[in-house]
Amino acid sequence: MAKKYLPAQILLHWLVLGFVALQYLLHEPISESFEKRLEGAEGATSGLVALHIFGGTLILVLMMVRLLLRLSNELPAYPKENAPLQKLLSQIVHWSFYGLLFLLPLTGAVAWFRLSEAAGDLHEALRGGLLLVIALHVGAALFHEYLQKTPILQRMWWC
Repeated sequence: MAKKYLPAQILLHWLVLGFVALQYLLHEPISESFEKRLEGAEGATSGLVALHIFGGTLILVLMMVRLLLRLSNELPAYPKENAPLQKLLSQIVHWSFYGLLFLLPLTGAVAWFRLSEAAGDLHEALRGGLLLVIALHVGAALFHEYLQKTPILQRMWWC
C-alpha cells in the first residue's frame, strides 16, 4: 500500500486548490457581467470574466486527469486510528469534491454560454456546497494531524 500520493496527484491537488481560490476571487466580476447579459446588455465582459471562464475550464481538465490518476493508482492507506465512520466520511468528502469540481465548470459553462439563469442558480448553490466541503476537508486534516497526532498531511506534500 502506498504511503503517500504520487507527485502528479500532489501537484494536481495544489494546482486545483489555487485555481479554485482564483475562481472565488473572480466571482464578483463574472456575476455582475452575467446579470448585465441577462438584462440584454451588449459587451458585458472583461478580462477578469475571461480569466474566470479559463480557470473553470482548466479546473475541469485538471479534474479529469485527477480522476484518471485516482482510478488507476493505489491510494495511501487510511490511518489505522481511523474509525470506520471516519473512513466513510472521508470517502464521501473526497467524492463530493470530484462531483462538485466537475459540476461547477459545467454549470458555469451552461449558464454563461446558454445564458441560463437556472444553470447560474445551480452554479451558485454548488459554489456554496464546495465551500462547505473545503471546510470539512481542512477541518478533518487538521483534526487528524494535530488532535489525533496522525501525520496525514505528509501524504499530500512533497517532503
